[in-house]
Amino acid sequence: PQSPPMPLTPADSVCLEACPTTTIASGLTKTAFTCDYYGRSGVTVSSPPDFWATDYYDKLSYLQQLNSLAMAGPCYPTFVAYTPVMNRCVPTVTEEQLLLLASANTGNTSTGDITYMLASMSGDTDKIQEYLEDLLKAWMVIVLCGFLGGLVFSIVWMTFLRYFAGCMAWVTVISFNVILIALTLYCALKAGLVGADEVGIDNSGSSSNTTLIGNTTSWSIGEDPENAETFEYVTYLMAAITGLALLFTLLMIRRLMIAIAVLKVASQAIAAMPLILFSPIIPFVLNVVFFGWALLVAVYLYACGDLERDDAGNVSISWDETLQYMSLYHLFGIFWTTQFILGLGIMFTAGAIAAYYWQRESMPRSPIKRSMHRAVRYHVGSIALGSFIVAVVQFIRAVLEYIDRKTKKMQEGNPILKYVMCCVKYCMWYLEKVLKYINRNAYILVAVKGYSYCYSAIHAIKLLIMNMARIAVINTVGDFLTWLGKIVVTGICGVLAFLMCDMDMYTDPDSANYITSPLLPVIVTVFIAYQEADIFMGVYEMATDTIMLSFCEDCNTSGGPHYAPPLLMSALGKSTKKAKPEE
Repeated sequence: PQSPPMPLTPADSVCLEACPTTTIASGLTKTAFTCDYYGRSGVTVSSPPDFWATDYYDKLSYLQQLNSLAMAGPCYPTFVAYTPVMNRCVPTVTEEQLLLLASANTGNTSTGDITYMLASMSGDTDKIQEYLEDLLKAWMVIVLCGFLGGLVFSIVWMTFLRYFAGCMAWVTVISFNVILIALTLYCALKAGLVGADEVGIDNSGSSSNTTLIGNTTSWSIGEDPENAETFEYVTYLMAAITGLALLFTLLMIRRLMIAIAVLKVASQAIAAMPLILFSPIIPFVLNVVFFGWALLVAVYLYACGDLERDDAGNVSISWDETLQYMSLYHLFGIFWTTQFILGLGIMFTAGAIAAYYWQRESMPRSPIKRSMHRAVRYHVGSIALGSFIVAVVQFIRAVLEYIDRKTKKMQEGNPILKYVMCCVKYCMWYLEKVLKYINRNAYILVAVKGYSYCYSAIHAIKLLIMNMARIAVINTVGDFLTWLGKIVVTGICGVLAFLMCDMDMYTDPDSANYITSPLLPVIVTVFIAYQEADIFMGVYEMATDTIMLSFCEDCNTSGGPHYAPPLLMSALGKSTKKAKPEE
């Protein structure tokens, strides 16, 4: 017969010194039950324990013990053993425990529903455990395709850009214009402005597809009488866009050649000092160490609050004014330090790449080491000032976010206030983006020429404005190729991970490395590969920006450029042998 439904009273969470391991299958003992905090349980026992006691089952009356056995509190039976995972008690359900629990004599209370519930929970837990075991068994896939594959294919892609960046850029530009022309012609055909025979399309007949039920559908590339007027307007719009695109392409041919040369020079600079690909490791380690320390300080600040208990027994933490100001100070310190570490990484990379542009013929033996030494020895103040400015804006944004959350109800009744808040938040977000971009170029000039931060920032803005079109083309082409590189590297690593997971050692059920599903190992592999590609492509983008800004600074000198590599000089149509200015 079916067991009657058993009402379950929701239980609150409690903190224990150790996870319970004794179950009621071993007997109705004190250790087989976990009780609510005695101070909020609402029961009275002889020899009452302290407020936080959770092991007073043996002191309850017989009726209270029956209620606890029936899952009505104040104590609750332990059906399965628990194990600690990240300071939480997680159930560990086994087949033996379920069988023992189903056959256990627990008085008048049926355990059928509880056994079914735990069996379902065991299935979910087993599925999660299987996925985690798949990760451990497929560690070789993750290492080879994720870590090693991301490294190798990122380097291969940058080498590919060194020799084929021009081809890829021209193919992309030409394809973009051809697609626009094709779309314009298609709209003109649909509008009836151009006949199919005029563009060399045979439209004498219509193609048809017969479905299973005998219906025939036809399509034609000729005029669409029902929407001819709409297509006519779209044709005029597309013709204008296509004309502007062609005109822009013709005007930007020289700048596109310079952009391709900059990308190739950046690849040459990285090839001249391959260890620079690993320069992001230093900022990464600094960030890990700092965030570990920041988290520890935040925990101590949080724990310094005073515990308060209301009449219902609920516990909360309050902080005095000093602790609140210390928390704000700590938050600002996090913003400032993270931006400082970011600026330090930019300075390391830019200084080394600049040595290739300005000192190719007499480049120092260890350009990366010298760049780090210069940044730490001479430019820490510039980095601190630039990072401080960005940190102030980030702190203001955090305060605005806090105010926004606290005034949600007020904004619901006042759309003007909501609109003003959105505008202010957007302006601060945009200001942060602008300041970060200025900082990036200012740090490059500081590393390249040794200027002060303020002068570098102003001078960088002037260079960006004077070379706006050239920089726009370089950034567009460079961003597209680096984005494409990230996608290609990630895709190749993901495909290789799938292929490795199809090997017999992972698909044979009798194998020790058998995995139930390749999904999670492939996802982890793809994530790692993308992160590695993003790091290495970030170095490539930094090298491109440094070469570009160095080239703009070189062109800004009298009779310049004087130090540009041969690729850039040939893109400008100038001789590679040119007298350099006296130092």
